Amino acid sequence: MKRNTFRIALLLVLMVPTVVWALDHDNLDPNRPIAIEDAFVMPHGEIGVEGGVLFNDRKQGKSRFVFQPQLIIGAFANTQLELSSNLSTDPTTVVGDDKSGDLTVGVLYELNTETLNIPAFAVRVGLGFPTGVNSKGVDAELTGVMTRSFGRWRTHLNVGYTFLGSPQGNERSGGYRVVAAVSYPLGYPTSFRDTIIANVFTRQSSSVGQPNPTGIGVGLRHQVSSRIVFDMGLGTEFAGPPDRSLFFSTVGLSVGF
Repeated sequence: MKRNTFRIALLLVLMVPTVVWALDHDNLDPNRPIAIEDAFVMPHGEIGVEGGVLFNDRKQGKSRFVFQPQLIIGAFANTQLELSSNLSTDPTTVVGDDKSGDLTVGVLYELNTETLNIPAFAVRVGLGFPTGVNSKGVDAELTGVMTRSFGRWRTHLNVGYTFLGSPQGNERSGGYRVVAAVSYPLGYPTSFRDTIIANVFTRQSSSVGQPNPTGIGVGLRHQVSSRIVFDMGLGTEFAGPPDRSLFFSTVGLSVGF
């Protein structure tokens, strides 16, 4: 009896990392794989390391490759901390906040869980430090996040504003952004390893006097294992300034520890 009890206890211990450190392809993180996030935070005690490569083909100017590393920590109950940056192949032409090499520190706080009558709400606060190329001043970000489920469908809305600490040249002192999206688990109910996401977005242009970049995107998140999620996405800005993105695509990976 004691030997069987020991075996059961050992089995439970070995199973804990799989349960506690699992990543969920159905939860949406910023830019993984497109510009939308849901109102659910990483569980307390979990850590996720994420990275992606963005290709940006602009209507005017050079095409860019951007590496997007990110660390997400389930620091407290209902609270996740984030460290992220963007590293661009054409850093001197980046306009607005989040210049190439800037370090961004963010906090996402889940205000409530979703019920039959109330959507899930969260709020994000972020600071962008001028560690990058041609960057000055500390930028601040405030974003409201909403997620609402309809059966297996999920709808998402992100509304935010960024304040530039030290605008340069023709840069605005700040700008708003609005992103709406839907997501759905492909193959449900026979399989549950893939989630498809589609979004529409608009944001205030980084330069004074320019029209808003407005576009659409579609992405896929695939559960490779309990600790690994692969993602890919693509989209276009069909309206906006002369240097808007005619085509962009991302490929990324998220790993849980």
